[in-house]
Amino acid sequence: MIASRFRGRPWLPACLAILITAVAVSIPSPGEDGPKLYVHLETRSRFSYSGDPTEISTLFKNEGNAPWINPGLDIEAGFEVYDSEGNKLEKVKALPSSRDGQPKVLESNAYFGKIVNLSTLFPKISGIGTYRITWSAPGVPEQTLATRVIKKYDAARAYQGVIDTEFGKVVIEFYRDLAPYHVKNFIDLVNQGFYDGLMFHRIVKGEVAFGGSPTGDERGSPGYNIPPEPNGLKVLPGVVAQVRNTQTGADESGCIFMIAVTAQPDMDSRVTVFGRVVEGLDTVKAISNLPTVGGPPRVASRPIKDVVIRKIEIREKKAAKTS
Repeated sequence: MIASRFRGRPWLPACLAILITAVAVSIPSPGEDGPKLYVHLETRSRFSYSGDPTEISTLFKNEGNAPWINPGLDIEAGFEVYDSEGNKLEKVKALPSSRDGQPKVLESNAYFGKIVNLSTLFPKISGIGTYRITWSAPGVPEQTLATRVIKKYDAARAYQGVIDTEFGKVVIEFYRDLAPYHVKNFIDLVNQGFYDGLMFHRIVKGEVAFGGSPTGDERGSPGYNIPPEPNGLKVLPGVVAQVRNTQTGADESGCIFMIAVTAQPDMDSRVTVFGRVVEGLDTVKAISNLPTVGGPPRVASRPIKDVVIRKIEIREKKAAKTS
């Protein structure tokens, strides 16, 4: 698992969802030749959807040279959950026992674990938001990690994305049938707040605007790459496409996107087209015509003024009115 870390990003809690909290402790601490309990907590994914289970994997391993005597860990009882305001979520009163199946003695290098569905213990964790999760037991230091619950993506629904900039708003619609994975990935990132505060970091004057990099250049990614989805769509005016960063080779970056102002036939089949602008193409034109800075060996391509993506909002497309 990889924890992405970028300065000043409001979506940092989303990346903390993939942070593994792992600490080696001793119960008791008899010295280097004694038992050493390694506690490993991990979220099963980068985030969970509202209404779906929020699951935590727990692993306990004896990395010491002597057997560890298990006092009978009540794994579920060790969890507490706090919302983004620091309020403790109420835990259900009747907790299932987690002691069944645990070894009474854990030999050196032996381990056991359990997947815990926190939604059954803390019903309110199914709501959209960022949560801090702690776990502790007698003699075991408190472990902490964070997770995020976002709005659930529904592939059967038609969505629009509204990109808000100081130059105006840009409304895009998605080709969910022709690039389903890219559309879902983009919408999931938006619902995590990933793009809020990022920039359109590169332009080809009067032709294309590139944005969505957390590093502010062509190296950025969300911590993973996604494979292209060839669909035969050409890069025409108003097209929104996923592009590769400078380090992904054949894969696409997972977050950097471009909006074409004019047709770009040289990019056909080189990028995955996943949407189109339906309102606000003039805004993209204005961004693409800003003065740029840069110098050899690279072409000047960075807007001289930061073009910040204030926020991207996902909304459901309204059905067309019938007469």
